[in-house]
Amino acid sequence: MRLTAKMPWLVALVLVGLGGCNRPRFDTPQDAYVSFHRMVRREDLREAWGVLSKPTQDALMKKAQAVSDASGGAVKPEPLGLFFANVPPPEDVTEVTLVRESGDEATLDVRSPGRTHEVRMVREPSGWKVDLSASLQP
Repeated sequence: MRLTAKMPWLVALVLVGLGGCNRPRFDTPQDAYVSFHRMVRREDLREAWGVLSKPTQDALMKKAQAVSDASGGAVKPEPLGLFFANVPPPEDVTEVTLVRESGDEATLDVRSPGRTHEVRMVREPSGWKVDLSASLQP
């Protein structure tokens, strides 16, 4: 095969295209969940925090403050640490399927080896977010 002057440009174009494959995306509930899962697995916890819904973040901040208050201030109110600390890395996800979507809410089936669970997603101005607020209620 003979190299032409256009070859380096084609290679660069392919590499740029492939580079965008793992970028976080929030256009669909499925994309947002997969992006969140990747961030958690890579331990990009600040980034992952941003993919949690506002009600989830608020509930975690409230719990972190309660822990701090109960400790007399010895424990700092760190919602990121409260949520992500001492949690093993999530299992591999084999499939993420949209179960239902209605307006700004969606439910996903998330399959891992030997397990399937539902995840609630909500659409906020910046895109789809993982909503765990119902499971954080007392």
